[in-house]
Amino acid sequence: MIRTQELDIFDLPIISVTDQFLDYLDKNLDPNLDSASEYLYMASTLIKIKSRYLLPLKAENDEDQENIDPRTELVQALIEYQQFNAIVPEFQEMQDERGKSYLRAPSEVPEELEKIPLASGVTLEDLQQAFVKIVRRQMDTAPKTRNIERETFSVADKMNQIVTKFKLSPDTPLNFEELFVDSVNNDEMITTFLAVLELAKEQVVLIQKKEGEFYLTKGMENNENE
Repeated sequence: MIRTQELDIFDLPIISVTDQFLDYLDKNLDPNLDSASEYLYMASTLIKIKSRYLLPLKAENDEDQENIDPRTELVQALIEYQQFNAIVPEFQEMQDERGKSYLRAPSEVPEELEKIPLASGVTLEDLQQAFVKIVRRQMDTAPKTRNIERETFSVADKMNQIVTKFKLSPDTPLNFEELFVDSVNNDEMITTFLAVLELAKEQVVLIQKKEGEFYLTKGMENNENE
């Protein structure tokens, strides 16, 4: 009615709206109780607002109660309805785009795959949380703009860099956080993190936790290569 009759949503002729709505129900109401309940609830709401609207307002010098327009609650509900209705096409478009994709079910882990356990006191979840803290700290201290550029590093490159650090100081543990100090963006930090996990899986490095911090030491494979 607001749209077709071009009514001002902030100044609704509540008496006329109520009468038209009740006339519509009288002619078109579905006798099915489930579908009729919402219309009947709206009708009772309009009648309540109409009755309050017809009552005289409080005197201006009455400080006990404020003069509140009885239409306010209805207007607010209509504004919210318009806001939700405006974004429906966007959700429909997102649903249509999502319908064009098909997600493959996750593959089962082969039973014959050998699982290399982490050091005592170290869990993958703890390591992930430590990495997330490093990324957040980097973003807070030095916010960076993100540019689309060609990747100049890989997991293999980062693995070689970490192994080289061990060769320079073979008996000195590497602090986990220090591996990310020179990272220029989030992509490089993620690549470094994956390199650490890969080296740990291949037992080239051993991840240990001491006094709340993670350290990398030479693993069995690293010692054999030397």
